[in-house]
Amino acid sequence: MRILKFFGAFLITAVLIFGFVLGWNWNAFTIFLDNRDALMEGNEWISKTHSLRGLSEFMGENPQFASVASKVVEQPDSAIYLEENLPRVMGTTANFFILAAYAIEIDRGSKDADDLLNLDEISRFKLSNIEESVHREAFRTANRRGWVEENSISLINALKLLAEYNDFALADYLWWNAGETIWDELAEMQEISQSEMPLPYSGLHLAISPQFSDMEFEVLLNHWQNTEHTEWRDHVIELSRLYVNDEESRSDFQQALNRNRLGTTFMQERDALRLFPKTTALEMTDLLEQAWNGEFVNKHVSSLIKDFMRWPLESQRGIKNDFSDYGAIYDNRMGLMNGINFGTSAYTGDTTVQALFLDQLPIGFWFHASGGHMHQDFMQRLIYDPALIQQMKRVVKP
Repeated sequence: MRILKFFGAFLITAVLIFGFVLGWNWNAFTIFLDNRDALMEGNEWISKTHSLRGLSEFMGENPQFASVASKVVEQPDSAIYLEENLPRVMGTTANFFILAAYAIEIDRGSKDADDLLNLDEISRFKLSNIEESVHREAFRTANRRGWVEENSISLINALKLLAEYNDFALADYLWWNAGETIWDELAEMQEISQSEMPLPYSGLHLAISPQFSDMEFEVLLNHWQNTEHTEWRDHVIELSRLYVNDEESRSDFQQALNRNRLGTTFMQERDALRLFPKTTALEMTDLLEQAWNGEFVNKHVSSLIKDFMRWPLESQRGIKNDFSDYGAIYDNRMGLMNGINFGTSAYTGDTTVQALFLDQLPIGFWFHASGGHMHQDFMQRLIYDPALIQQMKRVVKP
């Protein structure tokens, strides 16, 4: 009888503990169940995520997922290219064009670098349950650096913060504050033909969520993939406008996002990124080279763009050991690891401009590869590490 009482008490205690732990982590548990197949996707390639050589081999064997353009400014014949003309999703590297637009406006005098932006107005663009932690961390950093005074931040510091953190809310505030006409003007001014101009992230995320349309996800994705880009663009902009300016719509959006985020699985969220603005690795390196050479509009505009992107020199430990100059914008989200950068090697004095776009990656592979931000390490080493440079040349060799 005592043994039965003991086992009974043990079983009840175990059930209560298990129930408490499971209940406390129920959301994480259900997310795992809903995405268990996605987390197995690409498992055969996970061994390649343990080294940069392995990552380069993955790219060479799976060019459908990868585009690379790496050009030494002083030695253009030594460029490394892989699927450099294939349109790829930019993710937040599209913020390069926001930086460029403001550099132009500052150069013209229509914007002042010392203009103060109100933090409450910026936060209004923040989507519930969508990268809110990034928004908080960005402005904690701004506070720590003394960039925030009386709930405001200067335009120049906001642009530097955008390049470093790629905060959706800040990007959207800046997108709307720049005015809708600047994007066509920018594309025409620099003869940008392969890159789609940025769109508000609030509108993009609302547009890919099936809970805000009358369509199932697959129908929604197919519909917008087969619709004129201008119609998609107008749809995204209108959703962003409703979210920010229409209180009833805003409340409805927020309630749905709080309940169910985007209402998509990992695979669906990855697939939906196909609708985000695209570019090619070659065009992005050409634009970076123009900025490096002082030819992106003019020397002042080019200098401002480079200054906005130089945040790693102050934020990444040890980077000055390998670079005398360095600037970058990175992105890392579901099934996507991207980056654009320029860097002057501390060893050779040569400057390299680069674009790396890894999109539509298998989810299981992406989870392992993205955890250590290995694409950032890859891009840095591809500038100064002779072994990795030679390895990539072997990978892309016909």
